[in-house]
Amino acid sequence: MKSNTLLGIEKLAMALEKIPVGITITDLDGHILYYNEYCSQTVDRKSEYLGKNIRFCHQKKESIIKLDKIFDQLTKGEIQEYNYQSNRNGKKLNVRVSPFEIDGKLIGFIQSFFIL
Repeated sequence: MKSNTLLGIEKLAMALEKIPVGITITDLDGHILYYNEYCSQTVDRKSEYLGKNIRFCHQKKESIIKLDKIFDQLTKGEIQEYNYQSNRNGKKLNVRVSPFEIDGKLIGFIQSFFIL
């Protein structure tokens, strides 16, 4: 795989922490592998959630059902990404869930969001 950066992995990781977009990365089962600083300031992400299922962060049953459907559709290749809007603590969020692939193999999901 060819790299599109001259930053290096450490500086790229620092950039992910500072961009004004929330990012959460999960494995195929929905376990949280990573979230950035913006994410923890905007939605419910805490260090003790690493390794836990992202469904744990969703309190409404409808939200969990929606998330399961999105993950299922992405896993089956039925959709390339899923976009929706959500209200969180009086803030309107634009949310995108995308497959996370390495060398063409699906290894998880990337949830990104920003405040509208």
